[in-house]
Amino acid sequence: MKKTGTAIILCGGKSSRMGFDKSKYEINGKLLIEICAEKLGSVFEEVLLVTKDTDKFKKLRYKIIGDDADDYAPVLGIYKGLLEAGSHFSFIIACDMPVISLNYINYLTEKLEKSSFPQDGLISMNGSFIEPFHSFYSKSMLEKIKYNISIKDYKISNFIKMCNVEFINSETIKKYTGNTDIFTNLNYPCDLEIFSDVFIKELCQNDKKY
Repeated sequence: MKKTGTAIILCGGKSSRMGFDKSKYEINGKLLIEICAEKLGSVFEEVLLVTKDTDKFKKLRYKIIGDDADDYAPVLGIYKGLLEAGSHFSFIIACDMPVISLNYINYLTEKLEKSSFPQDGLISMNGSFIEPFHSFYSKSMLEKIKYNISIKDYKISNFIKMCNVEFINSETIKKYTGNTDIFTNLNYPCDLEIFSDVFIKELCQNDKKY
């Protein structure tokens, strides 16, 4: 099995704060999630979409993984994605995070490929806060994730702390991205006003070089 090569996009969520299904948000007739998947596809061999509604993205060319959770819990999506991943390590992001830095992804991938010591993942930090997405997880975490799910502990940071991970600090992230915009979530209608169609498209298709 290859060490890296898979990206997973979590497409769940009730979008209650947004008021509509944000996974279906379109930019010039194309789903934002598809734009993000295309960008990830430029550096990953495999892009998986994890969603409760497997019919929602059936017209897209990416592999769809069913998440049968009754209530949205990202940890369940992570578990399902890792089970199906074709590589040991998978890069994981949420569908409402439009800012993708290939520079940072390439740095993390290279770090993993060169690593020779046992490691469960590379997890991003935003100051003192764990950022569960824009991070790499591995199949070696599956048993711990499964256990936490069995006791209904759906907090991602809880199983992360049980694993042998390396945390990537904000200073390192900024070295490759210039800022911490990669952690931006589109949760409210006002977020869409700030990230206008043109700006989001620019963020998803172009990557600054630092």
